[in-house]
Amino acid sequence: MKKQKIPYSIPYIDDREIGEVVKVLKGKWITTGSEVKKFERLVKKHLGVGTAVAVSSGTAALEISLAVQGVGEGDEVLTTAYTFASTALAIIHRGAMPVFADIEADTFNIDPGKIEEKIGQEYELTAAGLQSKKTKRFLRGILPVHFGGQPAEMRTIREIAGRYGLFIVEDAAHAIGAVHRGEKIGKSPHPVCFSFYSNKNMTTGEGGMIVMDSDCREWEKKLRMYSMHGLSKDAVERYKTGLPFYDIVYPGFKANLTDIQAALGVVQVKKLPVIDRLRNRVAAWYDEFLAGVDDITTPVIRAYNHSARHLYPVLLNPKLKGCRDEVIIELRKKGICPSVHFIPVHFHSFFKTFFKEEIRLPVTEDLFSREISLPIYPGLNRSDVKYAADTLKGIIDLKGKK
Repeated sequence: MKKQKIPYSIPYIDDREIGEVVKVLKGKWITTGSEVKKFERLVKKHLGVGTAVAVSSGTAALEISLAVQGVGEGDEVLTTAYTFASTALAIIHRGAMPVFADIEADTFNIDPGKIEEKIGQEYELTAAGLQSKKTKRFLRGILPVHFGGQPAEMRTIREIAGRYGLFIVEDAAHAIGAVHRGEKIGKSPHPVCFSFYSNKNMTTGEGGMIVMDSDCREWEKKLRMYSMHGLSKDAVERYKTGLPFYDIVYPGFKANLTDIQAALGVVQVKKLPVIDRLRNRVAAWYDEFLAGVDDITTPVIRAYNHSARHLYPVLLNPKLKGCRDEVIIELRKKGICPSVHFIPVHFHSFFKTFFKEEIRLPVTEDLFSREISLPIYPGLNRSDVKYAADTLKGIIDLKGKK
């Protein structure tokens, strides 16, 4: 089998993005300005939402959304450990405590049944809200993650949140373009946080956005202020008036997006339908070439979901779980660059110290030990995918015979 070079991810960028960035660089304004506003308008139109606030990263989107929800000392937020660490760190940076519920074995998403179970076992309803029996902190919200581009069970999660008076902030870093039960991810009455990091389905290099279904001017105003130090006026407004005075209204962040980055986003959001189609085509090829392989489980997409296909995670047969790292090394030797999503949050050194107790999440830990994320991006062709799939099958076959 001829060796090819297949990187894990390549952004879908061409001369259109380059041209828009050059226009901004040749103009008089390169930080947050008219290009950011244009980008926000295009995302609002694409998603059919009323509010869109561009920020410097998906992480910043989470932190700002939690801040606007009033999360702080004495609070807990329920989320998943099968995510990048920024999901949990955003909670910690507010002085609150992340609490983990286990995930569904087929979708990798937070399991609503485990949310209910954890609330029932670990909290008691008091006049002030759901109080933890162990920490005496109060559970204030749920932060679900749409893993790999497949939506979490938001209908059920919303029902749970409503029943207990909990807020929701969605981590949709993987999910621009995803659809859940006929509803685009982003069309929610609460904050939904996207990431436009370099390997995401659409990119601004670094960047993110907070969207909400409603046109809520007070929410939007507060989100914008929090993204720019808590300033009462942004730089454009200050220069327009001629008087450079401002007030600090909130303890905000430095998290604004620049016009240079937004210029990338303006083109990328227009390409989203094509990007989505191409990523789903690559996933369909993987499904075809890996069909019927007993020692590999391919991704399960629920019938009422449309996945943005940010990831293509395969699971090795449990009998091969000890071989996962060897399989990755062998793939790399043959020019294929897979990844792993994700190292569970509670496995990292900082969190082991932070939590001061052992956390057990059986499904999360099992899936992590067997998961491999295969390369998926619009530039892959059918022969690339066949080579990657055939190489994986060959390696698995050899491991299975040992």
